[in-house]
Amino acid sequence: IVMGTFKYSTVSKAKNSENYIFDKGNYVNSPDVYISKDLKTTTKLSNTNPQQANYNWGTAELVKWTTPKGYKSEGILYKPEDFDPAKKYPMIVYFYEKLSDGLYTYNAPAPTPSRLNIPFFVSNGYLVFAPDISYETGYPGKSAEEFINSGVESLKKNTWVDGTKIGIQGQSWGGYQVAHLITVTNMYAAAWAG
Repeated sequence: IVMGTFKYSTVSKAKNSENYIFDKGNYVNSPDVYISKDLKTTTKLSNTNPQQANYNWGTAELVKWTTPKGYKSEGILYKPEDFDPAKKYPMIVYFYEKLSDGLYTYNAPAPTPSRLNIPFFVSNGYLVFAPDISYETGYPGKSAEEFINSGVESLKKNTWVDGTKIGIQGQSWGGYQVAHLITVTNMYAAAWAG
């Protein structure tokens, strides 16, 4: 019925009228409550995160590259709201299997037990790259090398990525891959295994 660069909640219909209610948000816009009679024209009922205007927030975009073995891959690149392509930015690579389906997911700047707080780092001048990994059975470390490292190399071709200041972070299954990657390459200036 409606397409957009947003993540939508389940739509609920009023029992005795043609009124619908749902949440809509994305990385830039905190999810808010909307109503509609036709799902084309909407009225916003809430303002869930007004304090976000006080911060350098960020943007999220889908990036694509081809791995050395010829696999097509994609991931999310988060940039600071005040991104300037004339500057060089440090980058943190955060991964856990496939994350690109979260392109339109709002990430609140909240403490986490062991994973990267993406909005905190983006708001403080970092790029954050979340590459998808397709695993070859029995070779999780080699698969991480194939997808993560090639995605990073692809992004390093941009003059605004500081290739000397790239860190990696993963937790649980991603933490194992951080431990593996630092044994096979020196491309990362810092590593955090959660």
